[in-house]
Amino acid sequence: MKMSKKRLASAFLTGALAMAISLPAYAAESTQGISRGDFLNQVTSDLNITSSSAVSLPKDVLADSPYKNAVSAMLERKILKGFPDGSMRTNEPITGKDASIVLGRILGFKDEESIKRLQSEFGIDWQSQPVLNASDVQASLAKVLRNDQTAVDLMDAVQKEMANVHSYESTVGMQIRMSFSGLDKTNENSLGSSTVDPSEADAGSMALTLKAEGQVQLDDKQGMMEKMTMKDFLGSGDMESLTYMVPEGTFAQSPDMGTGKKQWINMTKGMPSFDSLMKMQKENATQLSSLNQKYFIYRDLGKETINGKAYSKLALYGKIPSLQGLLNDTQSLTGMGDMMGSLPSDGKAAIENMGVAANIVYWIDDATHRIFKADMNMSYSMPAAGQTPAMQMDMTMNMGYSKYDEPQTIKLPEEAKKAPTMEEYMAQVTATQSNPEK
Repeated sequence: MKMSKKRLASAFLTGALAMAISLPAYAAESTQGISRGDFLNQVTSDLNITSSSAVSLPKDVLADSPYKNAVSAMLERKILKGFPDGSMRTNEPITGKDASIVLGRILGFKDEESIKRLQSEFGIDWQSQPVLNASDVQASLAKVLRNDQTAVDLMDAVQKEMANVHSYESTVGMQIRMSFSGLDKTNENSLGSSTVDPSEADAGSMALTLKAEGQVQLDDKQGMMEKMTMKDFLGSGDMESLTYMVPEGTFAQSPDMGTGKKQWINMTKGMPSFDSLMKMQKENATQLSSLNQKYFIYRDLGKETINGKAYSKLALYGKIPSLQGLLNDTQSLTGMGDMMGSLPSDGKAAIENMGVAANIVYWIDDATHRIFKADMNMSYSMPAAGQTPAMQMDMTMNMGYSKYDEPQTIKLPEEAKKAPTMEEYMAQVTATQSNPEK
């Protein structure tokens, strides 16, 4: 049984809306350039990461290989894929293009953008070099993969200050491109031409481009409310969604794509309570900073003047290899429990392996250490699992912050309190799969 494409896109979107040296002795110089293995060793050394040995080694990386840890660590982080024949070819010289792609993936860049962005943002031009010199690689990696301490210190100050903020408002502008592969052609719906990408017209695939704008209100006692308007959603006009994370729980409202009727869903089970999140933010700033630095690299971008006022500018670059890994890392801080326990097995397996690449730029008020605005570019990739198709979602989000510590009124609507749970909602969706939209 298959879920209709409209329901599929709506389900993914609702979920998305409801929710940062010394060269080793074995790295020898040669006229052939640095090898793949030595390059990976240098990368893992600069990042100070090790492998948990949870992945299988490629067929040409033996248990006693000096590259074992580096290869395992890069596989675990989903930076490497290896060659189609199952090899890693660690003793071969690495090309400038391949080295650029590896470094770009660590920074959260798309493969096709890595060379250009490394040139423009970091001054690294490996593509034009037929041979990569080990000492040049060492200098470049040290430049890119080590945090700017000024950015780390500033972000620590920001997290501490934001933990003490009682309320704020934020405006949100968003553009999303979602693509699915492995869909059943028989379940195809007629979708508006304004949202469907014609380049993804192959059988079994679908791509959508969506735009949204909205507002977020937060009060550390009352809760958080997010209101978003999707522009001409799937060619069916504007679609509004509401999300409340309040002391009563977490609730989301969006139109049912079968009937068009707005429906509330109680998403509380397995989610952290609002009170626990506020407590975590206020009491665990140091631990959260360490967690961010596990996945992201901090860069100091200097100052920028906006409307006559100078703001400090800093960036985070990185990639979270899997949602399950992130949940494991944060469980002790959030007490989240089994957030995905209500999902069917296929969906749970796919979402657990969802990876997130992110580039985030913050503008910080130096006087208050509060965020003035933030630009985020995020890419979500989810593998296929059973009947759940593979999904890629690219999201650009621009946020502006204001009304710090001003009074807010956030109250959960009465009708939301009667909403079906996620388990009940999924049961409804399953029931419709036997009678998909024509």
